[in-house]
Amino acid sequence: MPKSEVWGVASHYPELRLTRPGRRLVRVCTGVSCRVRGGRELLAACERTLGVRAGQTTADGAVTLEELDCAFACSVAPIVEVDHAYRGRVAPGDIDSLLSSPPRAGHAAEPVGTTFPTVSGSPAERAAALVSAAGRRRASARIAVGVGACSMAVGADDTLERLRDEVTRRKLPFAVVAAGCNGMCWAAPTVTVIRDGQPPLVTGPVNPADVPRWLDALATDARATPGDVAREFMAPQRRVLLERCGLTDPGDIADALRDGVYAAFARMLDGGRPERVIEEVRAAGLAGRGGAYFQTAVKWAACRAAPGTPKYIVVNGEEGEPGIFKDRHLMEGDPHRLLEAMLLAAFAAGASRGILYIHGEAELSAERMAVALSQAAACGLVGPRVLGSDFSLEVEIRRGAGGFVLGEETALLESIEGRRAMPRPRPPFPVEAGLWGKPTVINNVETLFAVPSIVARGGAWFAGLGGGRGTKLFGLSGHVKRPGIVELELGCTLRTLIDGAGGGSSTGRPIRAAVVGGPSGSVVHPRHFDEPLIPRGPVNPGTGGVVALDEQASVRDAVRTLLAFNTRESCGKCTPCREGTARLLAMLDAPVDQAAVRSLSEVIQVASLCGLGQAAPFAVLSGLAEFPGEFGVS
Repeated sequence: MPKSEVWGVASHYPELRLTRPGRRLVRVCTGVSCRVRGGRELLAACERTLGVRAGQTTADGAVTLEELDCAFACSVAPIVEVDHAYRGRVAPGDIDSLLSSPPRAGHAAEPVGTTFPTVSGSPAERAAALVSAAGRRRASARIAVGVGACSMAVGADDTLERLRDEVTRRKLPFAVVAAGCNGMCWAAPTVTVIRDGQPPLVTGPVNPADVPRWLDALATDARATPGDVAREFMAPQRRVLLERCGLTDPGDIADALRDGVYAAFARMLDGGRPERVIEEVRAAGLAGRGGAYFQTAVKWAACRAAPGTPKYIVVNGEEGEPGIFKDRHLMEGDPHRLLEAMLLAAFAAGASRGILYIHGEAELSAERMAVALSQAAACGLVGPRVLGSDFSLEVEIRRGAGGFVLGEETALLESIEGRRAMPRPRPPFPVEAGLWGKPTVINNVETLFAVPSIVARGGAWFAGLGGGRGTKLFGLSGHVKRPGIVELELGCTLRTLIDGAGGGSSTGRPIRAAVVGGPSGSVVHPRHFDEPLIPRGPVNPGTGGVVALDEQASVRDAVRTLLAFNTRESCGKCTPCREGTARLLAMLDAPVDQAAVRSLSEVIQVASLCGLGQAAPFAVLSGLAEFPGEFGVS
């Protein structure tokens, strides 16, 4: 292989390094969500303390300081990463102690033993035997600590350890489990008390020092524990995808089986009609949640009809857009549901190979998915002859190395095949000639998460939500009281999201704008906050990231940050994106010529090869239209 080709790949991906960093690595997030919560001030404090600028290493080689586009833990912003461990809600006064603290070990996924009896019979009979065995291992009372990438950044793993120690020491009748985050990142670390026959009680934040007092109250009278903090946050939500997150042990397949995970798949497999799955998904009207909102059933049917084997199902868990952090919550909180969704998609599309592509820095997501995959394989739910049927699905996990362009499905395929992530011309489409030239279905994590519920409850049920569009996950951050992951029916409004679930402004100052959809999204003025969030509507939800900006935030700075990210992330294949975004960025650093900006934006949108370039000017154009004064335009 030519050295130039190796260099091309190595220099292409943001997370691959060509030079060795210092013995310690400090990275400060300055993406929009962290930027508006003090990220730039944190970076300046690090520069003063270390005596170097971002991108430099101290003279003794001890510490390398870098600027980070996004840590994808936007709900606990601002974030500083020290030796690959995130620290959230950091203040400038915390920098000295962070830099002097020893490296911190991260929380590892916790697999629970998966020994189940070997059974024979039909797929439905085998699945029923697994559920029966799982039912004998249930704890009647549990304390679930929300341990996700976001909550670990604010000490959830320490709370978990303290709770386990105290519950053991006091001999309390509770099992303490590391659950995923329930989306209530603003209250992290959260602790949920789960008793049979009673609604869950969520409290937070519960820090390690709070644990003895919290347990005192719990042991005496459950009503004396701190009040349920979930009520107002959950009130406007309709939870379908998130229904188990924060309430179940992601490392225990028995938990999943007891809650009905894999049941819908077993029923479809027993019936032997893959077309039935496609029919239900078509009736549901499920559209892709990666931003394009293409009909999922159309993809699956086309792949099934395409000639060629083996066929592939690829799950895009890269999620490389700043301000978007929902897929990680799903993988961390309910990994077995994603595996069931993969099985249903593969069964429907005729695929026998599956690849789950996860961002290289989403360590906890990858670990929990790997544990779930191993458990499912041990139970005969993944691999050859699934549940004794003629259907087989071999699944492997691939790790990414960063890159916003990986959201484009053909660029993702190029990455899996070992090349630079660059979009392919279409046609042929991936369902015709995708991975290694074979028919391939590509869906993102959120899209697939809806499938088990659709198959279990019927397509008509899902079509009855959101005016026929279902539910949508939103990653809410910025100047709101309750940042986190919110699930609402499509057709909801930004008012409901920001003021209802989010609790309104965290600063007491009015919200003047919302960045919706990340770098490919737009800047929305409050006059549009009561318009429905509808794909391709006046206010497009895009991928679901929403950053609220108060009246002191600079819209121009937010727009410039998003455009600068798009410029850096351009794969370089097509000239309109590679050169056009850089030129557009330069225009924002000078007095803005509105006509020139619009003209260049039109060229980028029309002539770019993929969605990254086509959507790159959206934030600029919407910012100019809604906030012309910020750009010096009267």
